Amino acid sequence: MKSRSDSDQRNEAGAWVLPHFPRLRDLFEHSDRENPKNYFNVDFLLPLLEDERRFAKIDSASWEVLRDKAVPYVSIDDPQRNYQQLWNILDEARGYNFLADQGYDRIEFIKPGKSKKRGKRLPDLIGHKTGSTAVLEVKTINESCDNLAKDASWRNEAVTVPQNLSEALTHKISATIEDAKIQLESYSYPTDRKIVFLVIRFDHGQKTGWHLYSKLKDFIATQAKGGIEVFHEPLL
Repeated sequence: MKSRSDSDQRNEAGAWVLPHFPRLRDLFEHSDRENPKNYFNVDFLLPLLEDERRFAKIDSASWEVLRDKAVPYVSIDDPQRNYQQLWNILDEARGYNFLADQGYDRIEFIKPGKSKKRGKRLPDLIGHKTGSTAVLEVKTINESCDNLAKDASWRNEAVTVPQNLSEALTHKISATIEDAKIQLESYSYPTDRKIVFLVIRFDHGQKTGWHLYSKLKDFIATQAKGGIEVFHEPLL
């Protein structure tokens, strides 16, 4: 049997994405389509329909900002974390949808840059509605390096579900919120809400312990300080 060429596989990837996922198609078409490491040229199993629906809620101008930010990472396949950098950026769509669900009807991605306050980074999003202006920073907390290691215990042993959140995770959450707070406070225009939106991907073992989701919610509630609101979305 004749094996498929790389070009054939790329064409098949495009043919599959084109009719079903217009926003992901747009991302693919703006990326380096000939790169064999292009995300859309490899085998992947992800709930793309759910992702496409999330992207479809973004207005066209805002999608272009997010797309252009993500394009350089479409072909970056990290040896350990694969395409995590790409999805860290695309997770910002979750923050956009959160603001929309909060009733904000004019939402924009803030183009990457530095603020006038000592060169600090800006937050990801700003939303406007009658009587309120909010800035929001999306932060993704991914699986630990130990969890992703080739010799991680869960790959060969039964998973032990811990009773509590790991100290490493709670420390990472606190540090991430503090980093986001700096970005939110660097925004120099008037706002009445400053929001940190965390996307959290548990390690194996923690993600199967449903009691830990409640503990996570309680812990994050303790982190909302100094006028900073913190919301989160845990992912399986």
